[in-house]
Amino acid sequence: MPIDPVRLKLEELLDANARFDLAARGTTNHCPMALVALAEMGASTERLQAFFDRWEREYALSAPPVEMVIAREEWSRQLGNAAAFGALRLLFLDWITEVGSVPVIVAVLNEVSFAPATQAFHALIRLAYGIEAAHSGEIASSLAALVSSHLPVDVQFDERRAAESVEAGFEHVVDAMGGGVVEGSSITSRLRVVASDARFEQAVLAPPVSAGLLDDLARATIAAYWRSRNFTILHTVTATHAARILFAQLPEAMAERLLPELWVALCAAYVTVGRPASVAMAVSESAVSWSDVQRLAVASDDDHVIKMAYTCLCEYRREPSAVYLAAAVRVVGLDRERR
Repeated sequence: MPIDPVRLKLEELLDANARFDLAARGTTNHCPMALVALAEMGASTERLQAFFDRWEREYALSAPPVEMVIAREEWSRQLGNAAAFGALRLLFLDWITEVGSVPVIVAVLNEVSFAPATQAFHALIRLAYGIEAAHSGEIASSLAALVSSHLPVDVQFDERRAAESVEAGFEHVVDAMGGGVVEGSSITSRLRVVASDARFEQAVLAPPVSAGLLDDLARATIAAYWRSRNFTILHTVTATHAARILFAQLPEAMAERLLPELWVALCAAYVTVGRPASVAMAVSESAVSWSDVQRLAVASDDDHVIKMAYTCLCEYRREPSAVYLAAAVRVVGLDRERR
């Protein structure tokens, strides 16, 4: 079987990414996620290397030396300890090498809460992309991020009523919180504000009763992004797609158990941006092709543009909808070119 040079280059660069810290200059380390999305959208080896080189020059921070050793039976004691990221990564990588990635993912998510809001959803997204790339180092890094930067949004549903729909559930909690934008310097800081607000815990309804809740969440988040163009809402679109990738690796019962945590995290993200636009924006069929979108996304140096375009492409392939192509056209800037 011929060797795919793009896959070899992707693996090489994901390996090299291990020398970068979890954080980056003014952001988190988006580099590996963007590389996977670029490769999946047809980037050449040269383009992957160019993106990596630019990230290293402009954003990357060197990973600090790992000076602690964590025993396998004690990793969960590092929950929320940001300084433990490097040691946790090495622990999880060793464990994955021994038993494979899925058993380790299952073990971690059985031991600690899912907390998809962690790192403004980036730990989840990085995990999903690591799974897609079948890269043990990236899976280990994302699990280490989920543990060391753990951001749970705890809600006990008890016997509270279920939302009639995803959109109704989002609007209900926004109304209960007053409809204003939550103040904070970052998505994570705003999510922390919401997670600590007793009004939010009391207002969240149980997830809608639906056999296709993940699909409903995907439709609702892309519709909300189309209406708002909001940067936080963009993350709910990419996170919902990432959850789809993760859940496909898990036992069905476990995925069903984790889905309410995704629901709560998405409700929290929705609350941070305040009351949604009340007027729906029509979506028309686009004359632009997906090949045009992919070409511009691959040429982009903006990691969020790359990931959003890739997410829209993947979700469109599952369920063709004009809103995915329209959103992708917008995010890569083709809508501006056509005005």
